[in-house]
Amino acid sequence: MKPSGTLDQLATFFLVTHSDLVLILLKVLLVVLMMMNIAVLLTWADRRQGAMIQDRIGPNRAVIWFPTSFAQGALVVPALGTMALIFWLAFNGPQGPARTTWAILLSQAGIFLTWFTGLVIAGRVSKRGARTKFDLWIQSVGGRRIVYFGLGAHALAFLAASALRGTALGLLLRDGGYGGGAGLLIFAIGWGAGYAAYSIRREKRVGIRAIGLLHAAADGLKTIWKEDFIPPGADRFLHSLAPLISFFPALAVFAVIPFGDTLCFGTDAAGHIDLRKLFANVPAGVCTSGAAPIQIANLNVGLLFFFALAGTGIVGAALAGWASNNKYSLLGGLRAASQMVSYEVTMGLTLIGALMIYGTLELDRIVLWQSQHAWGIFVQPLAFFLFFAAAVAESKRIPFDLPEGESEIVAGYFTEYAGMKFAMFFFSEYIAVVSSSALMATLFLGGWHLPFLERSGLQIEIGGNMLFQQALPHGLVIVLGVLAFLAKLIGLCWLQLMIRWTLPRFRYDQLMRLGWRKLLPVSLVNILATGLLILLVGSAAGPAQRLLGVAGELSMALVALLGLAAFVWLFVFLLTPPNKRKFLATTSAQFAAALGGTRASRMGA
Repeated sequence: MKPSGTLDQLATFFLVTHSDLVLILLKVLLVVLMMMNIAVLLTWADRRQGAMIQDRIGPNRAVIWFPTSFAQGALVVPALGTMALIFWLAFNGPQGPARTTWAILLSQAGIFLTWFTGLVIAGRVSKRGARTKFDLWIQSVGGRRIVYFGLGAHALAFLAASALRGTALGLLLRDGGYGGGAGLLIFAIGWGAGYAAYSIRREKRVGIRAIGLLHAAADGLKTIWKEDFIPPGADRFLHSLAPLISFFPALAVFAVIPFGDTLCFGTDAAGHIDLRKLFANVPAGVCTSGAAPIQIANLNVGLLFFFALAGTGIVGAALAGWASNNKYSLLGGLRAASQMVSYEVTMGLTLIGALMIYGTLELDRIVLWQSQHAWGIFVQPLAFFLFFAAAVAESKRIPFDLPEGESEIVAGYFTEYAGMKFAMFFFSEYIAVVSSSALMATLFLGGWHLPFLERSGLQIEIGGNMLFQQALPHGLVIVLGVLAFLAKLIGLCWLQLMIRWTLPRFRYDQLMRLGWRKLLPVSLVNILATGLLILLVGSAAGPAQRLLGVAGELSMALVALLGLAAFVWLFVFLLTPPNKRKFLATTSAQFAAALGGTRASRMGA
């Protein structure tokens, strides 16, 4: 009994008495690791995109070889542990109304993992060929049929749960879905891990490439061992300080970004948050006590804090150019300073209109305003596009990479940097892309908010009419919000990558003209138009106010429908067989003729 008491005392000490400190440390650790990993993934995606467009070797050559027995153990042992955990959680599951919610979640998760595992196996068999009777069978079924069957099973389970809800048969179906969903999860995990371990049994060794992610890790290790070169005549202190000024503030701005809704915990007699008592659900939608926002620092000047820290990157670039004692670096530093100052002015002015509507500088309250009214992209569409263009220019990436133009000034302000110092400059640009995307998602895309997803669950209400309502566990609502924020963040990062590989580099005069003579005047016009609209809305009658509320709800419905349509389109796109035209061409003339010839006339060479 004594060890048990000691463990309880330690749990109480960390999870209750010092819960605030534990929460801060956990949030800092999770945010830093999450943003660093997204930046690494962005580097990997940039390399793969460049390899595809420029027809060069991509980041998929790095590989780690393992003995076959070790690889089989790495597949089977975690799967067995996960299966045991799911079985224990299902056996000790909730009763009453919460059991219905968990039955729906477990059945849907079990169906998804089952058909997705079959789809992965079918793709693997199609790539390497059938080796067993099972491979022949799953090859005859095909990946498309597996997906169609899975989507049909999802729809059938959801419709059955909705139609029989509250009936005696519905209660029987609930218990069957709860146990069957957990059983399907266990089966899918065991099936996938067992098949993977069995399929590599005859291999002498197994290579892990992780779709090219190991290449980014190898680059990071390589830069650690590179020589730290400081050119003769350079200012050693400022030369070493500049990368730190560029890197760490770009990472620290995530302290004020809310990554999810507020977690609601219970409290003890002294009023301390008890991290062991997460609310099962929040029916009223309000945390009266024990609120823990998923945000490191909830500042009342959060947006100003973001811009103040992000602006220090200008100092880092200017110092790097001046301290290197190199004329090319100096030119790059001057370009970087003038470009970043110019576009920070535009970025700030584009947000004035949004702040006039939100009425606050606190980023979490901005997200709450959007969840109660409409996303910022609907109330400030012009500001979103202006801010996006200015943010791309602020990150100093193609087509705005004038401070490091290789064809003009070698490599700009970090020409004289090597090793980890160069890596800090290089990585800070990717972190800047992630931070600007996080801010855009927070200000214009609702942050962690999903249409009709409230703290108490899913509520589809338009014009005062409740169309659908389903209570959801509080933890699930928080997880869905965090995943929604990450999806918006990754989507904006991907869009910036597409721009990098689509547009050519601007001339410097074009860059400055775009900022001062195009974006800046339009942002001022947006402020004027926003002020006039606020006056009109404020003086409008009651029916007009209610109409605006319905318009906000309709905008949420539009977002939900567009998201559903994009999901369906993605599946149709992935399942549509490629239409490849095959023809024999032995010369360039025959190849051009097969494609229809040239625009002027058929080639006669």
